[in-house]
Amino acid sequence: MTGVKAGNGRRTLRVAGLIDGTGAPQRSDAAIVIEGGTIQRVGPSADVLGDIPPGEDAAISWSDGIAVPGFVDAHVHFTLFADGRSYEAMAAESDVTMAFAAARNALVHLRAGVTTARDNGSRNRLGFELKTAIDHGIIAGPRLLVSGRPVTQPAGHFHWCNGTAEGPDGIRAAIKRLAAEGADHIKVMASGGGTLGTDPARASYSREELAAAADAAHELGLATTAHCRASESMARAIEAGLDCMEHGEFIAQDGARRFDPDLARRLVDSGMYLSPTLQANGWDTIVRLRPLRAAGTLTAEEEQILAGAERDTEITLEQVGLLAGMGLGERIIAGTDAGCFDFSFGHIDYCLELMVAAGLSPMQAVVAATGAAARACGMADQVGTIEAGKRADIVILGASPLDDIRAASDVRAVYQDGNLVG
Repeated sequence: MTGVKAGNGRRTLRVAGLIDGTGAPQRSDAAIVIEGGTIQRVGPSADVLGDIPPGEDAAISWSDGIAVPGFVDAHVHFTLFADGRSYEAMAAESDVTMAFAAARNALVHLRAGVTTARDNGSRNRLGFELKTAIDHGIIAGPRLLVSGRPVTQPAGHFHWCNGTAEGPDGIRAAIKRLAAEGADHIKVMASGGGTLGTDPARASYSREELAAAADAAHELGLATTAHCRASESMARAIEAGLDCMEHGEFIAQDGARRFDPDLARRLVDSGMYLSPTLQANGWDTIVRLRPLRAAGTLTAEEEQILAGAERDTEITLEQVGLLAGMGLGERIIAGTDAGCFDFSFGHIDYCLELMVAAGLSPMQAVVAATGAAARACGMADQVGTIEAGKRADIVILGASPLDDIRAASDVRAVYQDGNLVG
């Protein structure tokens, strides 16, 4: 498989520290035994290494490395380009061009430590074909969960993916088609977004329509997630019994972002997961433009763009911090929204850094991108934690993210199913 160096048989990794993704304290001087792509044993290196049979290869030593579970990105759009263009400009590209971009994007994300990802919307059958190409070893990428075409209103957000449906019956029929094609979950556009002609401040589906989506998906054994930027769409998604909310920006009908404590309490009490896509408020733009501001080379237009991104990011961090303080912390999960606008692939580290900036602890941020995200994606029996019986998806960092969350950027090695990613 391109980008992955296949290993043979049994091997043991020895690391200076291990964070297992459950929220348990970091362990020192640990060892992980892998065989057949599965974690067989995890424990103190003195115990594990003492049991290595004579003649077996010695442990692979990461003497300064900190092992964390392979990251789980709950919100990606692999077939988009992350090059700053509008959705309309990206949608003008052919499916073939999108497929080439997806192959590149998947490898970039994998090398950054994302070993499992949920693709939350792609055109036609591109998401399904990308998953097939990765599963067959044609290209390297994260283990994929795909929604296929997002369910959206005619002329609604992402309508150019060709998954439009309206009315309870139309929505049920669309979900049955997606399930038959192999969808792993259902993505519903419950409000407008960045697509031209849609309004992020307005809900796009009624409560009855969203309830029909939840019922149809659940009857087929599929989880649901809803794009919700408008406060009204958030309220309707909660009432409809959907499983996960993307963004959750509390946008009022007048377009202002106003935190609603009553709505927030309903979200906390609902059991829904929240993927707040923290870097999707302009963080990549901030990273690009702040050095120019420091150097005094920003144009007036760029200064305005940067100020807007900083304002939007600050509002989002404040809202997520309030939600965490109300008890949602264990159900806040990592999602990059990579592919849209300039939201870059290979940077789930941005998501972790912003979670800490919002008030989550470094451990909560790590769990949000590992164990909690795996639970939200229905993959907790396979990935998200470093435990015996789980898939051997392991990232080696150069330092502990519990000491400095920026260590999530210092990826020294990535193992997926026990194989070293090249």
